[in-house]
Amino acid sequence: MSRCSNLNCFVHDGEQCCMGELDHQECSSWGDEEQAGRTDKKTNEKDVASRVSWSSSSLGSVDLTTIYHQTPSILIGLLGAHNTGKTTFLAANYLQLVSGNNYSSGGFCSSFTLGAWESISSWARINNEKQLPSYPPHTPRGAERNPGILHMSLKSNDDKVKNIFLTDAPGEWFTRWAIDSSSTEAEGARWTAEHSDAFLIFADCEKLCGEDRSSARRELRTIIERLGEVVGNKSTILIWAKSEHQPPEGIKKVIQRALADNVPHAVELEVTVKEPTTFMNALDALLVAAWHPQKCKKIVEPVIHHSPFYAFRGHNENT
Repeated sequence: MSRCSNLNCFVHDGEQCCMGELDHQECSSWGDEEQAGRTDKKTNEKDVASRVSWSSSSLGSVDLTTIYHQTPSILIGLLGAHNTGKTTFLAANYLQLVSGNNYSSGGFCSSFTLGAWESISSWARINNEKQLPSYPPHTPRGAERNPGILHMSLKSNDDKVKNIFLTDAPGEWFTRWAIDSSSTEAEGARWTAEHSDAFLIFADCEKLCGEDRSSARRELRTIIERLGEVVGNKSTILIWAKSEHQPPEGIKKVIQRALADNVPHAVELEVTVKEPTTFMNALDALLVAAWHPQKCKKIVEPVIHHSPFYAFRGHNENT
């Protein structure tokens, strides 16, 4: 299969030539016939006219670099072990948006990844075959080193547009990253932690109540501890997913203690499919915190000595 030699071009995947050529075969990066294995058949006008600069699937790091600086943007990293509800969280937010609900930061106005959004949310819909809605399938681990990124643009009441990017990565990455951050298997999780502007950590309440609650608690705690090494003051929310289940109070306190020790500025919120709006409220809370961070604390000069003579700052201060 012929491919463009430009690493930033994905014309071979059906997108538009990144150099602006209507016929990508005329681009110098495409190469001659012998190198590319092309035939003399030219791309017909219908195919050229239908090409767009995006494929509607999940974005990669190259796409993110291109779009991120076009308008105010924020990348949100979703962290959590396998099957903790990360993809369900994404699908639930998308379904709330297409139902007409808005965030405090604005309403939905566009997306470069509509195909990806529809792919994960289609499982929660009732189709013509009367298939019952279900949870989205597990995000495959795959061989990619960076997570898939979902995009949506929000427009506020004063017509200001903001880009929101959310990662969709397999939980196995974060479990491995928590154990060994330098592991090659953890490269995608490491990329997420280093590049995200805000974080959502997912705690699986159902698993924390079950037979594997000890391993689930340990897994979540190590992820929190690893995040504490890189989070800084970035906005963070711990999501108690599947909150219709109530973990034992002792386990919950252990996790809360780990959160207070490693990410002290994080807040906690609960989400459940029984109340779909909780998913949107949780993401809305993170957007508000990330776009409107707390003001810096007032600088107060410490009192070194209470004697007024020590406050003198004249020419003879060093004598």
